[in-house]
Amino acid sequence: MRTTLTQRRPFLAAVAIAAVITTTFAPSAAAQSVPVTVSAEWLAKKLSDPKVVVIHTAGSRADYDAGHVPGSRWMPSSAYMISAPGALSTQLPSPEVADSIFEMIGVSDDSHIVISGGPIQTSGRLFFTLEYFGLAGRVSMLDGGIDAWREQGRALDRAEPKITRGNLTLKPVATKVVDVDWVRANNQTDGVSLLDARTPEFYSGESSGGQARAGHIPGARNVPFAWLTGEVSVFRDRAKLQRLFDQAGAKKGNKIVTYCHIGMQASALYVAARILGYDAAVYDGSWEEWSKKPELPITGPVRP
Repeated sequence: MRTTLTQRRPFLAAVAIAAVITTTFAPSAAAQSVPVTVSAEWLAKKLSDPKVVVIHTAGSRADYDAGHVPGSRWMPSSAYMISAPGALSTQLPSPEVADSIFEMIGVSDDSHIVISGGPIQTSGRLFFTLEYFGLAGRVSMLDGGIDAWREQGRALDRAEPKITRGNLTLKPVATKVVDVDWVRANNQTDGVSLLDARTPEFYSGESSGGQARAGHIPGARNVPFAWLTGEVSVFRDRAKLQRLFDQAGAKKGNKIVTYCHIGMQASALYVAARILGYDAAVYDGSWEEWSKKPELPITGPVRP
C-alpha cells in the first residue's frame, strides 16, 4: 500500500469499512487511457478481461444482492463518502483509507475500473473520488448504471466473486477539489465557470433545501444534475450536454467548478464536464458550507 499525500481528513476507520466490503483480483503495469463512460454492450464483452474491475456502489447492500453485473464487487457509498460528527456531510476519505478500501476490492495500478450501481449522484461521487486520487484515464462509468444493464435483460449475478487483494499507488490531484477560499477568490473570474448542480428551486432560493440560507453563490450558473440524463440515467449525447454547458456560459477551455447541496449532485455534473473534455473540479463544501458563513455573499432569493 503506497500513498503520496499525507494530508488527513476526518474519516471512518479502515477496519470499520473492511467489515462492510469484500476483496478482489489484481495485476500491475502501466494503465491506458479509457473513456469516461462505457455502454452495457461494451462491458458485456469485457467481463472476461481480468484487468476490468467492476464496482457496484449504492447506499444499500440490498441493491447489490438484488442482482449485479457478473463479477462486480460491492462497495457501499459510506466507504468513500465520509461524514464525521461536527464536520460537513460529505467529505473525501484520507489517502490511507482510500488506498486500503480500493486494494481490498482488487484495484491495482493496471486496472480499468468500471463503476456500476447508482443512482448517478452516488456513482458519480465514486468516479470523482477515483479521479481525485489520481486514477483519471483508468476509471469509467457504466452509462445508465445497473438500471441500464437490467433494462437490456443482461445476465445478473447474486453471488460475490472470489477476490485477490490489489496493489495500488494513489497520487491525489489537489486541483480536483477547491475550498471556500478558492471559490470566494475565483467565483467571478474570467476562465472559471462555477456551476450549481442543484435543481432550479434551490438555485433561485425558492427553497433553502434545509440549509442555513437560500440562494446561490454569486456568479454561479445553474446546470441541474437532473437535466444531464434521459431514461434509466443514461447521459444525454455530447451535443445536448454541450448545449447545457454553453447556455451556462461554460466556454471551452474554462475551468469548471461544480457544487450542489453537499457535493453529490456536483459529482454527477463533474462527470458530465469530464465527458465534454473540460478541466473540472468540485467545491466539496458546497452550499452546506457556504450558506453557514454569514459573511459570504449570496444571490437570491428574488422577492417582489
